Amino acid sequence: MITASTSSLLSFGSSSSIVSNKLTSNMSLAASSSLAYLTSTASSASASSFSSVAAGGEAAAPLFSTWVSAFANNSHLVGPAWIISSAILTTYSTTKFLKYQGEQSTALMPLSTNKGSIFRLGSDKEKIKLEQNGESPHILQGKKSIPVSKLSRASLLTLYRFSGSLLLGLFMHAHFYQLSALPPRFMKTLEAAKLFLLPSLFLFIANYCNSIALDRIGISLTYTSKCGIPLITVLFTLLLDGVSALPSKATLLSLLPIAFGIGAASWNSPTFEMFGFVAAMISTTSQAALNVVSKRVMRKTGIRGAEAQRAMVFVALGIGLAMAGANSVGERFREWREYGASIRGRADEEGGGDASVLVQSTSPSHPPFWLTALAVFAYHMEYVLSFCFVGLVEPITYGTCDALRRLLIIIAGRQIFGGDKFSKANMSGIGLALIGALMYSITNARGGTLVLPSMGKK
Repeated sequence: MITASTSSLLSFGSSSSIVSNKLTSNMSLAASSSLAYLTSTASSASASSFSSVAAGGEAAAPLFSTWVSAFANNSHLVGPAWIISSAILTTYSTTKFLKYQGEQSTALMPLSTNKGSIFRLGSDKEKIKLEQNGESPHILQGKKSIPVSKLSRASLLTLYRFSGSLLLGLFMHAHFYQLSALPPRFMKTLEAAKLFLLPSLFLFIANYCNSIALDRIGISLTYTSKCGIPLITVLFTLLLDGVSALPSKATLLSLLPIAFGIGAASWNSPTFEMFGFVAAMISTTSQAALNVVSKRVMRKTGIRGAEAQRAMVFVALGIGLAMAGANSVGERFREWREYGASIRGRADEEGGGDASVLVQSTSPSHPPFWLTALAVFAYHMEYVLSFCFVGLVEPITYGTCDALRRLLIIIAGRQIFGGDKFSKANMSGIGLALIGALMYSITNARGGTLVLPSMGKK
């Protein structure tokens, strides 16, 4: 009986185990099915959500592109945006970058005479000392020093501007999320660059010389020299297009108070330096030539605005890199020629071993990343708006607005970075320039006749 009961219990336990296993299996299958269903549902929801976002992005892209196109083709919006952004954002970032000092950094670097190479640190205005690395380091005989060939702030700013503006121009567009559009966009820029070689040369000269002038003679005197841009633009227009391309006599006469007004507004007896002043005048002439030549190329090719600006900075960047490379090679060759003989002679006296020296360099630290990025962004926005505006108006109109922009730069620079208070001559110059701009606008709009709008008409 006990055996029968035991077998019954075992049979029951076996049956219970089978039932339990089946229940567990069924529950696992149900759970797996539910999990798979939830996963597929979530994936479908995510896919549909992503599709809707992508569709929304694609739907919003034409709207954004239409808005940008409408803005870029409206001279009444592009002009003020260009003037204000340049006067405030570019003035601050450019001057801050050129004048940034930070903490002085000193470095000792090994210099091997066997390789004949020189580790170059610091700026072009600084000197480095050569010390022999022996039991007790000492200065080489004659205490010769060599200039360090690190790029100057003006060169750095020019290269950063062009390279950063090119990258921003390639990536900032209505379909920026489509990386496949980048190679065709670059090839299009490369093709357009071939048509803008001469304007690109003027663009590089104007930017580089302007940075030198700002660094050496400051904002006021630099932009005092720029008051001649409208007059030089008129001269270039006369030489290239003839008398028929000039505006009326009344419009031309209105340029005189603008030029003299800006000169009086910016003059505050700054320290004069011939090299910086010549750089400012070269920048002025190049900017005027750029205004005229770029307009002619835009009319001939149909390329204008941001596309034209991108093509020009591409060529200008190539010019800047070529000049930087040539300068580096020239400096190294000169250093080898002047100091190589003395270093090798000293090494031969010591037995021809691996004579090494220490290079000591003290230089101001590099401007921070945020300041560099701000300078690049400000430059990009200024010149994109500038090339949009120059394609919408006549060269002399552009030159006049450019003169007013420089007037605001002088005022903003004085307010941001300090300086003497405006004198009576300064205030008179500001008023004279504004009156000249008003005269130009009225005479140009009325076909050359100074006719004031009637106050009785609505």
